[in-house]
Order: sequence, then structure tokens, then C-alpha cells
Amino acid sequence: MTERKRGGGRRAQLRYVVLLAVALALSAVLAACEREANPTSDEPEVTVLAPTPSATVAPATFTPEPTAPPPTPTQVPQAVEEPPPFPTPDIDLTDYSIYGETLLEAFAEDAGRLPDAPHYFIQVRLLPGEVPSLEGVQRVRITNQEETSLTELYFRLYPNLPAYGGAAEVSRALVDGKAATVGDLFDGTAVFIPLEGGLSPGATTDVTLWFRATLPTQVNAGTAGAGLYGFVEGVYDLAGFYPTLAVYDHRGWDLDAGARFGDSLFADSGYYQVELTVPEALTVVASGSTVAREPNDDRTTLWRIAAGPVRSFYAAVTDRWEAISEEVDGITVNSYYPVGGLASAQTALGHTTGSLAVFNRMFGHYPYRELDVVPLPTTAFGMEHAGLLALAASFYTEAGGGFGIATPHEVAHQWFFNLIGNDQPDEPWLDESVANYAVYLYYEAVDWPQMQTALLENVFRYRYDAARNLGIDRPVSGAVAGFDQSNYINIIYSKGPLFLHAVRERIGDEAFFAALLDYVQSYRYGIAYAEDLLDVFRRHSGTPIDDLIAFWIYGE
Repeated sequence: MTERKRGGGRRAQLRYVVLLAVALALSAVLAACEREANPTSDEPEVTVLAPTPSATVAPATFTPEPTAPPPTPTQVPQAVEEPPPFPTPDIDLTDYSIYGETLLEAFAEDAGRLPDAPHYFIQVRLLPGEVPSLEGVQRVRITNQEETSLTELYFRLYPNLPAYGGAAEVSRALVDGKAATVGDLFDGTAVFIPLEGGLSPGATTDVTLWFRATLPTQVNAGTAGAGLYGFVEGVYDLAGFYPTLAVYDHRGWDLDAGARFGDSLFADSGYYQVELTVPEALTVVASGSTVAREPNDDRTTLWRIAAGPVRSFYAAVTDRWEAISEEVDGITVNSYYPVGGLASAQTALGHTTGSLAVFNRMFGHYPYRELDVVPLPTTAFGMEHAGLLALAASFYTEAGGGFGIATPHEVAHQWFFNLIGNDQPDEPWLDESVANYAVYLYYEAVDWPQMQTALLENVFRYRYDAARNLGIDRPVSGAVAGFDQSNYINIIYSKGPLFLHAVRERIGDEAFFAALLDYVQSYRYGIAYAEDLLDVFRRHSGTPIDDLIAFWIYGE
């Protein structure tokens, strides 16, 4: 790929392009992270597992004496275990210095801010073919941050979710250098590793997993995958390809498989060093920053990438993009585009730098040196990843697209998903509703009243009124699986923002923006739940807001 530099000064052009895009977007299904829902009935309980106590085996009370000499055992040759494709990585997982290269100078201390967070070192090779695959090994340094001893560890295998349409497996495991058992759960969407003797609070263990994953080669519309994992139109889209340590919270291990639509990721912040080997003709765009590229003798390239602290690691691999770049507030923004998509990339870049500057002032500064924007063949408007925005490739055509909504929405997710994590399958409004209202705040901040009106009246209120008139209104709160095709977008992406607007009108701008900033600073790199955000609003409010919460969020 080639990289081109350009400056600012496209405001008039952007206004014209975006207003046309909004007119088109408002006639289609809105949502920066939209998925087509499949109807469901009841809202399922979250699948959580508490630590499993060791079983007690009672001794036998009677052993009969043999009536004949036992037969001579037949010598059976033992199978020779083949060596893994990757040896056990030799890496110091107590060293966080590399992450200083990925963070702005003002946030250099964040390189080691979370010493108890999962620390991943992943070596993985991309294998093209009729069914593309990945094979690799990862070491993870894991500290028990809970108040109870853990008897096992759980890892999510996201490619095995029906919505992703791929497959993944863990073939072998080591715990502190010793061979460990690997057990499958829930049709392989999770694996567990028993811990001999348990892991006491504050204790640390070192887990090595050898894994393999295959990629689907078509977009499955109406699913959480929706082209967000797989190999389509020349792009390897690597979301959640590695075994991801599950979250242990107040309910135990959270292993909810989620719905076929909406977002599936729920993860703690962590540190990632990734060595990704790909054919030499391909370029990697990933979370964090590339710290080195090394050519191999077999016509492949080893990409060394570091990212952290981040919510997850993501990479897109292709030979079909070029890029333009611009710097804002010390952050390099790279906007990638396919052949013929330069004008679209400029539009995406303008909205990215503009909303990034606004949100830096509004929510606290984005801490990383880099933010990437890429086009993906997804049926959604876009998808958030740590340090990377994925927008629909269909936007990068002569028909254009909804950059004016999708881009600032995904930029907002860098705060409300990445810096502040939440249980996306169980509480989707906590990041989606906030990110969609942030789009309105962006246009308000840059004094674009036409866009403010388009969003507030023609998107939020129009779609919420439609839900009420059709009899499909429901509370904003609830798991993705409790929604269906008729109301997920209307409620999460329109009614949720209206709740935030109602709170703002009740408590005033000063308190509202102080609460948002407090929320970000209080839960930065952590996980928040709905009541955490609501309590922050309560603390900053000089007037009661529980009636608004009851009406909009819980439907009481």
C-alpha cells in the first residue's frame, strides 16, 4: 500500500456530501453497529459458571480376591505426540515497556497501569486456501483479581459462535509449564482449563494454548458476524480469532453465547503482543501499533504488533487498500480505501478527525498514538474494534454511504466499548445508545444544526414513535437475545439516546457533561454496568432522575 498525506479544509465539501448521505441513510435501517435480528420470545438468563469444587471420591469398602492369576498385560505401543506447530513462546510477560511505543506521551504510565490485567503473547500464522485458516500459540499471564479461589479458567472461542460462521479449537494446553486438560463447553464456544490446586486471590499463573481457527468465505447477513469475521472480497477479517479469557464478575464466569445479531464480545482490558505471519504481498492493519516487520525466506512477512491496554485485539489483512493520513491532537489517523475510493476515504477521514477532536475534549483524551479506519464487506453500517473503525465497504462506491452517522458513532466506541467495557450481549444500550447519542453531541459541538435536527427528529424520535405506533415499544434495558427484528434498532439506537437527552434536559448541560467525564475517568480500562452509569448521573444531578430511569430504561 502507498500512503498519502493531506491537510484539512474540507468543511463545505463534507457538509454537502454528508447531508446527501443522511437523506439516504434515514430511509434505510440505521445503526452504526446494526445487525438484522432473528425473532425470539423470552429473554434468556445469562450463562454463568461459579468455581467448581473438587469432587470427593469415597474409598471402596470391599475388594474381592481374584480367582485366577491376572493375564499378562499386552504391550501396546504408545502414540508419539507430534510436536506443536509452534514451540512454547519464550517471553517475559512481566515486561510492559513495549506498550509505551503505542501510547501518547501523556499516557505513557498506562503502559504498566494494569499489572493484573491479562497479558497475551500470540504467535499466529495466516494460511490462505479454499478454507483459509489461522494456526498459532498464545501465552497468557493471568492474575486472579477476584476474592475467591478459581479452580478453572475459561476461554471464549468466538469463531465457533453460530453468528461468526467459522470454527476454532484448542489442541493442547500448559499451565505453568505442565500439561493440562482442555475441556469443551457449549458446542465448543468455550473451553476450560482445570487448575491443579486452584488459583488463590492475587496469585498469578501462566497458561499456554495451541489453537487453530478457520474463516468463513461469505457474508452471513443478519448475524453478529455480518462480514465481521472471515475472508471476503480479498480481506481477511480477524475478529476474535484467538482464545479470549472470559470475564469473571459478580455472577461468576460469564459464558453467554449471545444472539445471532448484536455484539458478542465481553472482555477485560488486556495487553497484547502479536507476531502475525502472512504472505509477503499482504499488509496488516491492526489494533495498537506495528513495531516491526521482518521478511522471511518462505516469502512471508512477520508483523510484530503491540496494543495495550485495550479491550481486544483485531487485525485486517489484505493487498487491496491504500491509505491517506492526518494528525489530530497528536494522534495519527489512517483512512484506508480500495481502488476508486479516495473521495470516500477523505470523507471518512474528515469525520474521524473531527469527532475525535470533539470527543477528546468531551470525554477525556484518546490515549493511543494511532487510530485506523478500514472498509469491510459487512452488511452492517460499521463495527468498533480497539484502535480501529470498520465501515461498510459499500460506502466506498459511487453510491456513497452514511459516513456522517457511522463514522462518529464508531469513534465514540473508542470510549464506550474500548476504554470502558460493558457486557455487550446483556446490556447493549450501555455502549450503543451512548455512542449513538454522541453522534448528536458531535454535530452540536461543530455547530451543524441541520444534522442535529436530522438526528434528533428524523432518527431518534421518528424511530421511537414508530415503535410505539406499531406496538413494539419495550424498555431499553435487556439482553440482545430479548429483542427481535422489529424493535432492536428502534429501541437501542433511538429510544436509548432519547433517554440520555431527557436526563440532559432535566439536570442541565454542566451536570450532564461533568457526569459523562466522571464516568469515563472512573471506569477507564475497567468494566461498567448499567447501574454504574445511572449512579454517576444521580451523583451529578441536583434533581431526582429516578422517574426518567424507570420510564425509559426499565419500563416501570
